[in-house]
Parts: sequence; C-alpha cells; structure tokens
Amino acid sequence: MYKESIVNFKNKYLSPKLPLRKHHTEAPVDSHGMILYVEGVNKSFDGFKAINDLNLYIEEGELRCIIGPNGAGKSTMMDIITGKTRPDSGTAWFGQTCNLLEMDEPVIAKAGIGRKFQKPTVFENLTVDENLELAMKAPKTVLTTLFGKINSEQSDMRDHVLELTNLKDLRHRPGRVLSHGQKQWLEIAMLLMQKPKLLLVDEPVTGMTRQEMEKTGELLVSLSGSHSVIVVEHDMDFVRQIARKVTVLHQGHVLSEGTMDQVQSDPKVIEVYLGAE
Repeated sequence: MYKESIVNFKNKYLSPKLPLRKHHTEAPVDSHGMILYVEGVNKSFDGFKAINDLNLYIEEGELRCIIGPNGAGKSTMMDIITGKTRPDSGTAWFGQTCNLLEMDEPVIAKAGIGRKFQKPTVFENLTVDENLELAMKAPKTVLTTLFGKINSEQSDMRDHVLELTNLKDLRHRPGRVLSHGQKQWLEIAMLLMQKPKLLLVDEPVTGMTRQEMEKTGELLVSLSGSHSVIVVEHDMDFVRQIARKVTVLHQGHVLSEGTMDQVQSDPKVIEVYLGAE
C-alpha cells in the first residue's frame, strides 16, 4: 500500500542545531494527503523497546483515537511526534515539508503541532480571557504580555474559541475557580489560539463528569475537518462516542486498526486489551 519511492522535496523547517540525516531529507510520495506520516519508527530505553516498528498514518482533518494498555507506547509515540524524544530509527513527517526527526520541540510547535497533556496546565490567577491572550500565536515580550492589547482579529478569534469550548460565560473568571473539566477545555482553547494543524490530546476526560465528557466529545468532533486530532484515551465509553477510526497499540506496535466495532471484535485485541468488553 505504501510505496518505497520518494519525491525530491526539500525540508524547509530543519533545525540548524541538528545534524542532517540524509535518509530523511525527502518526504515519501505516499505521504501526500496525510498530515502525519510515521513509518518504521523504533525507540529503546536501556534495552526496553518502547516503540517497535511503529507505522501510523493520519489524514488531514481526521479524528483518530489511539488506545492500548499501560506500557503500549502511547506516550513515547507522542513524545517522538512532538520532538521531546528522538527515535533510534524510522521516518516521521508532518505534511510534505516538515521532517519531524530533524526538528526540535519549539520548531515543531511553531510548525503547527499542539499537545495537551493529561493534567491541564493553566494560569490559575488569570482569567479565562487572559489565559487565551497569553496563548496567542504572536511574538511576545514582557511588556507586550503585561500591557499589550489584542487587535480586532485576535479578539474575534478569542470569542470564537470561547464559544467553541463552552467557556464564553466563564471568560472573566480566574482559572483557579474552574472545574477540572473546564480547565481541560481551557487548555484546549489555549492550544487553538496557537492555530495548530494537528492536536495531540492525552486522556482528555479523566476526572470529568458525564456531562463534561459529552461536551468534550462534541468539541473534539467539531474540531475535526478544520484540524487533525489524535486522541489518546482509556475510557472506552468515550472512545465509542467520538471514534471514527481507532488504532490499538501493544508493545510499541500497531496491533489493530479500524472502526470501534472492528477492533473490538479482533481476537488479538480481545486477548491483550479489551477482554470481556
């Protein structure tokens, strides 16, 4: 399915601080139409193989759920995509121009990959509005951060994100008074202010009420199309709510992939992960 030929396409986002790896300088021809192309990736830590010949292909505008037992390699996979961890071998491209294995974390974030960790990190003493203003994708100095005003376009974008993330009525409240679920939405909102093309969302509904889970599912589904979204989650009820395509990781490798019904009925998945479910 995935050809081995490559096109002559220079990577214009390489970090000058990192050495050029000749075998990674051109995007694979089969990565056309994909926002993320990960192939043959391996990573070991002190002899333990956390990622084992991982292949992952995400299309533009896709919502993908990734599940797997503890130790399946989900966090390491996200670390590699965002530049936090260097793989031992393999290929990873963001679109046709960004060779992720030649870029560091800040450059990858600037290129359009945003990551939300499991535990939300917001500015507790600032209002929701102020949190979003700080997160905007724009050069900042201490003075502009403290005293600068946003322009009308930025204001419109902030209002749109507030509406989208169910935070419009909370915009003047400080982060510390928000519920756990509302803080999760605020962190997603802060990511959206940076205009990412791909969002990596780690266990977004942990600790949420049922109502917050439903709203979070609606939010993530609404983001697909205009963004590509990868959701790593353990809550199977939530995955069923939002899943279009599900990837099951096991021992750092893709064990199964397809619709929720397809992976649930896969004997390999039943054996290692879903069990009686």
